[in-house]
Amino acid sequence: MHRTPWTDAHDRLMVAAKPAVPEPSAAEIERCWARLAPTVEGPGRPRRSRRARIRVGIAAGIGAAVLGTSGLAAAELYTAHTGKGPVDAEDLRLGGPGEKLAVAAPDFGRVVAEETTDIPFPTAESRALALRQQVEDARGAATDEFVSTGALRAWVADAALCSWSNQWAAATRSHHETARAQAIRQIQAAPTWPAVTAIDPDPYSRMESQEVDDGNGNTTTEQYRDESQFYYLGALGEAVEGDTPGVVARVLAQNNGYCRPSLVPDLPNANANFLHTVQ
Repeated sequence: MHRTPWTDAHDRLMVAAKPAVPEPSAAEIERCWARLAPTVEGPGRPRRSRRARIRVGIAAGIGAAVLGTSGLAAAELYTAHTGKGPVDAEDLRLGGPGEKLAVAAPDFGRVVAEETTDIPFPTAESRALALRQQVEDARGAATDEFVSTGALRAWVADAALCSWSNQWAAATRSHHETARAQAIRQIQAAPTWPAVTAIDPDPYSRMESQEVDDGNGNTTTEQYRDESQFYYLGALGEAVEGDTPGVVARVLAQNNGYCRPSLVPDLPNANANFLHTVQ
């Protein structure tokens, strides 16, 4: 079955049409939870304690359904915002800085847009495509899946670099010097974008060692090159000084996973799926 794509226009229409819904009282939430708990836990199973945040989220969703309110009204109570950040240094290193967002929340798309407004894109259309990618990637997420705003912003920054590189490619081929110069400026300024520096303030490329077990009890030490997420920006900035789209595409295909076809129609080989091709 063909699905009609959800757009920002739909969001605006829903917001304008939604009714005013008063915040439920604690008593109402408890009543909703009392009705829901037997269904969630099943008969004969001991009840487990739950954090208040989870209880409020589930009960608010049930309350919205009982009252016949819209999904957006429920989103006001079950939101992507958690108000929580990394719990320790390892959590920061693995998950990234910033607030942890609930990926499955109904307002995740709106929060993505709000958190990435400072990341420059060549056009409003390319920005919308990049944000839609994040929402589509989040479909089917479980309620216990989270992403940090730092990681999210870094992914959108990668997508923005795909868009600017696409403008660079189109302008280079058509000899549109103004558009080409604008793209070069933005690409070479990317290492200073807050979305980039928050994740990768000191880009690096270095050799690391790891122990490898061959499965037969034999362990060897192997070396590999470890590069930070945005280390490739140096090579990309140099590549756009030239006029060979294939060089720029290869840098992106090897290092950037967000050059989806819709973002790079004039630079298709920037998509990692086409890494083996040469322009």
